[in-house]
Amino acid sequence: MIFTGPVTLALLHATGVTALLVLFGTFAFRAWMLDLAAAGAFARALWQVETIAAVAAMVCSAAWFLAEAALLGDTRSLAQAIATVPAMLHYLGFARALLIRLGVLVLVLAGLAPGPAQGGRGTVLFVLAGAALGIEPWLGHAGAAGGMAGAVLPGAELIHLAGAAIWFGGLPALLAVLHRGTPATVGRALRRFSAASVVAVIAIAAGGAAQGWFLVGNAAGLSGTGYGRAVLLKTALFAAVLALAGVNRLVLMPRLDSAGAAVARARLRGSVAIEAALGLTIVLTAGWLAGLAPAADQAAAARAWPWLPAALIVAAACAGAAWFARPVAVSEIQISGVANDSPPGC
Repeated sequence: MIFTGPVTLALLHATGVTALLVLFGTFAFRAWMLDLAAAGAFARALWQVETIAAVAAMVCSAAWFLAEAALLGDTRSLAQAIATVPAMLHYLGFARALLIRLGVLVLVLAGLAPGPAQGGRGTVLFVLAGAALGIEPWLGHAGAAGGMAGAVLPGAELIHLAGAAIWFGGLPALLAVLHRGTPATVGRALRRFSAASVVAVIAIAAGGAAQGWFLVGNAAGLSGTGYGRAVLLKTALFAAVLALAGVNRLVLMPRLDSAGAAVARARLRGSVAIEAALGLTIVLTAGWLAGLAPAADQAAAARAWPWLPAALIVAAACAGAAWFARPVAVSEIQISGVANDSPPGC
């Protein structure tokens, strides 16, 4: 039996996109955030992340493809859904784009099968992961838009996705380094990741603003429609992640060179883990957005109440960021061990 409800479709779509962000982000982290020695030391750990992400992306994309076929054929039978696939491929560009993604993911999995990808094989897989993610604009509103929106939205979404992949997609790899890397490796990776994240934030904001201009339209569409309220939630969660990232960059990273380095590193692990959870929530919200009619296509009246939960999310994030940024107590240093104590390298 195949489930074709909107929640199922949104979850399959969003989980697949999350896996693709992690896949591309981990390849980018390996290539840009680690030096050669560290990349070799973490090769197996990052390969495991890449493989899990590629398998998840393949499974979710295939399940989404079949669920859409079942929805088109008005059936819950797997056999009948498969029988609907030729017609779906003939009439829907969306289906052809999704099939291409599945083909690219097959190549990625084949390339990952021998073990950690380095050198030329790693570069090829990096490009293929980017191609699989880059198909995303043609699976949603951007691909269906016409006129000026159709010309702008695919590029805007690509920029948005690239920023999300570098930042959110790289967080699992960053967590692995924070858990097991030497102080020198952690410091270099954090500095490079922090610099890349600044560019990623600009890309996410610029791409999101362009999408909002065409798909939301105005303040009434933002607060008066389901699509707009989902965008508002996504924006509030993004602001929450920014608050945590700001504390990481401006407060916790400098403390890695102080007497409270071990405490700062532990707080960084906690903060980055929360960032990753919030990033997952953002992507799930984006998956839900893909199944809703754009606010710009609906008549709406502005509402005040949707701003309250958004404000509460931002306030809670600021409180959490302040908690992570609190001064290090002497007792915390004593509990964490000698200040210069470092975990074993990989």
